[in-house]
Amino acid sequence: MTYSNHLIHGNELTSESFSKTARLFVNLKHHLSIKGVISGLIPGRVFLSNDGRTALLMNPQGFFLGGSPKNTLFFIEVNELLSKELLPSLASRGELDYVMFYPSNDDSWIEALELVTRTLLPLRSERMTLTFDMNNTPNTLNDYIVPVDASLLKRQDLIGLDDVISEIDGGWPSLEAFEDRGFGCVAIQSTDEGLTIISWCLTDWVVGSECEVGIQTEERYRGNGWARKTLLGALLLAKQKGITRVGWQCWSNNIGSQRTAMSVGFKPLADFPVLFGWNHPLNNFLVNGNYYMRGDIKYGSKDYARAAWSYAVALDKGWDWNGDATLYWNSACLFYLIGENDRAKQYYQKAIEKGWKNIHVPHYHEYVYREVDSEEIAIKLAEA
Repeated sequence: MTYSNHLIHGNELTSESFSKTARLFVNLKHHLSIKGVISGLIPGRVFLSNDGRTALLMNPQGFFLGGSPKNTLFFIEVNELLSKELLPSLASRGELDYVMFYPSNDDSWIEALELVTRTLLPLRSERMTLTFDMNNTPNTLNDYIVPVDASLLKRQDLIGLDDVISEIDGGWPSLEAFEDRGFGCVAIQSTDEGLTIISWCLTDWVVGSECEVGIQTEERYRGNGWARKTLLGALLLAKQKGITRVGWQCWSNNIGSQRTAMSVGFKPLADFPVLFGWNHPLNNFLVNGNYYMRGDIKYGSKDYARAAWSYAVALDKGWDWNGDATLYWNSACLFYLIGENDRAKQYYQKAIEKGWKNIHVPHYHEYVYREVDSEEIAIKLAEA
């Protein structure tokens, strides 16, 4: 039995009733995926308060809150729904994280968000939407930019095709649905391993005459313009299919993504704050540790005490991303900086056991406490 079956102050709608919530998301109209769910083109779930004033919509892009922010009992139930059913379900399917969107032009949502997320410990950031003027569409495809269609998806000779299919599966109901309504391009190059897909641009969803696209380039081929080339290919296909608007979403601090989009003619449409977090609670504690260790330019300075506590909740339960020594090093430094030396040495010894060397060797990710006092802290923590 799912938690949604026990909602008292709201209920889950059947797809035939989704349209009754369209008016509640008018302040989020730049999100095409909402329109896609309501029209039945994108998979999703919708929960509506009993008074019909507030709704939660869920789709592959994330969670969307709309309507009235004055609905305390419904928001309390939404928090339970998220923590007990929706996020665990996403985690069980291997989905790492979520984004929560809300009407950011209304300050009265601040209190509502606190109720919705009170047990989730989400983080704050910003995303932006860009839009493309179809008059700037290119006229031809380069030879090495190939459309993604049914025949390409069945090829057996392409290295990296599994990643493309996985990307499609993440947003579309099926490969057949993508073949019917979606489109995109891949860049194929001959490498030492064989014919390889090194970059791709795919539609996340197509709703009527509008679509949004996403892009990915294999790390070792970045910086050579492949993202731009595949994007141009996808825009040409969009024009050929009668698309009148192409959208693009990215994190506001992802300057590379913005530059790629704007280099072919995309223009900023909206910039807005969001909440985000990891679906598995212990993963979320580690991400909180990373976040508060580094700080956020817009949403707050570093908070070493909160970062140390967040790391400790997960690490003390043995949740360390398959033995990532850096997490223990970070925790050791943070506890040292807030004056808890015994705990600092405990985590430092654990870091050594997990293979920690120093801050100068290559690390799996960028979230490493690497400050001017790092060497000094290492010396202090190594003392018996």
